[in-house]
Amino acid sequence: MKTKIYEDLADLFSLWRDTTLGQKRHEKKEVDFIEDVFKAHSGKIKSVIDLGGGVGLHAGLLLKRGYDVTLFDQSKKALAIAKKNYPKLKIVQGSFEKINLNKKYDAAVCMWSTLSYVLSEKGRQNFYRWQKDYVRELIILDEANFYRYPQKFYKEYLGENDKYKLKVSRRWVLKNNLKKTQFVYEIYDKKTGKTKIVKDAENEQYVTLAQMQKYLGADWSLKYLRGGYSLKGSYDQKDSSRIIAVFTAKK
Repeated sequence: MKTKIYEDLADLFSLWRDTTLGQKRHEKKEVDFIEDVFKAHSGKIKSVIDLGGGVGLHAGLLLKRGYDVTLFDQSKKALAIAKKNYPKLKIVQGSFEKINLNKKYDAAVCMWSTLSYVLSEKGRQNFYRWQKDYVRELIILDEANFYRYPQKFYKEYLGENDKYKLKVSRRWVLKNNLKKTQFVYEIYDKKTGKTKIVKDAENEQYVTLAQMQKYLGADWSLKYLRGGYSLKGSYDQKDSSRIIAVFTAKK
């Protein structure tokens, strides 16, 4: 689902992410985890596709670490920001539902619940079919541990960088693993002294581990299931913040 924070407001995405997470530069920890997975597998991962990588928070760091990285996202503005920040980064614009790249990669990563934005069954089937056909070694699928989420939720968040102050109000309803969220952003521009209020919304259809395994089929096996960005410690449905599934291709 297209939302303003990924499209028109993509230049605010990093601040929005830090604000709603309550911590800054969390992407380094996430990329450290990705690289740990690569090294634990074989240490021979070279080419990586970052599926739904937005403004390149993960793809850019992977590129700096020497990987051949392609960033795939549906937002033209987000891709333009990523390309400006990382000129050598390969970018491809498109949607998960219709992805049809005719190129193979050693590994695919889909971080921070991006996979949950595919709302149709047909779209999910195409998304996972492409991965199992065009990824050679590893697939990392990162999703929120939706089992811990209340059915109804409201919270306000405050964040700031050198250009903006941001207040985010978030309200959701969760039913049958479908979360419908309403946002209000209060954006204070430090340069102009003006405040802009923007309403936004998103729907997320969470995918169970059993569904992931079914979509990927018999040629892919679950290597790790983790509840956070570390290879140490397993997933716990009651306590973990994430559901991070690492699949490897059967030889």
